[in-house]
Amino acid sequence: MKETLEEMQQAAFQIIAHAGDARSHYVEAMRLARERDFEGAKSAMASGDKAYNQIHKVHVSFIQREATGELLPFSLLLAHAEDQMLSSETIKIMASEFLALCSELLPVSK
Repeated sequence: MKETLEEMQQAAFQIIAHAGDARSHYVEAMRLARERDFEGAKSAMASGDKAYNQIHKVHVSFIQREATGELLPFSLLLAHAEDQMLSSETIKIMASEFLALCSELLPVSK
């Protein structure tokens, strides 16, 4: 069980790191959209999505293990990582909507 807890904590750190990376790209996408650089914004969104997909690879592996009956220990660190994952998902949705709004309302500067 100790190895599993350490494994979960390492995975939690991976999730936190990827969530921070994804969030930074999504915020950058909003900044670029505000500056009317829509191609740059789309590229930043794609980079954010790439980081966000890494979160799911790690997170889904634990869900699959628990779904098959493996009893995983509770980890406060993993709960924090899941919170970071969800906040990144919220920012992703907001960034996507912000880009759509900016592309409708702002003329392209380039």
